[in-house]
Amino acid sequence: MNHIEILSPGENCRRTRKIIRYVKALMDEHKVNAEIEVITETQSFLNYRTWILPTVVVNGKIVSRGYRPSEKNILKNLK
Repeated sequence: MNHIEILSPGENCRRTRKIIRYVKALMDEHKVNAEIEVITETQSFLNYRTWILPTVVVNGKIVSRGYRPSEKNILKNLK
């Protein structure tokens, strides 16, 4: 199964909510099984060496920092 992490200051962040809706719609459109997880712990930001939020990570690979990732960037990193 694919794992998508969204590093965020919180689920109430407007950008984070938009990215979650976008990613869920993209997964449904392409019929891809993916677990989407919002991460707010500072330690995780350090693990990925980023402070630009929200950051989208697909299967361990950063696909965007601070903006909505392109469909192409997400799909090429899925299994």
